[in-house]
Amino acid sequence: MSTTMNDAADIDCIELVELVTDYLDAALADADRIRFEHHLGVCPGCAEIVEQFRAVITTTGALRPADAAAVPPATREVLLGIFRDWRVTRG
Repeated sequence: MSTTMNDAADIDCIELVELVTDYLDAALADADRIRFEHHLGVCPGCAEIVEQFRAVITTTGALRPADAAAVPPATREVLLGIFRDWRVTRG
């Protein structure tokens, strides 16, 4: 299933971040992918975010369940708290 953005000619940084997983999953319509890639070409910050997402995907794709078990419980709770707070601030 393809995700389609609004009809505006340009997208902003917030919209790009919201759609980065669809982009990396090749789930954007062609016109939307072109707009997304255009934004990457003019916004170094968003281009960096997409590269960070790619790095995370590459890294996590190489993880085994035993790797997750190696994270100390206290560290795991801190990280989960950070992710929860991030979700709340995104609205």
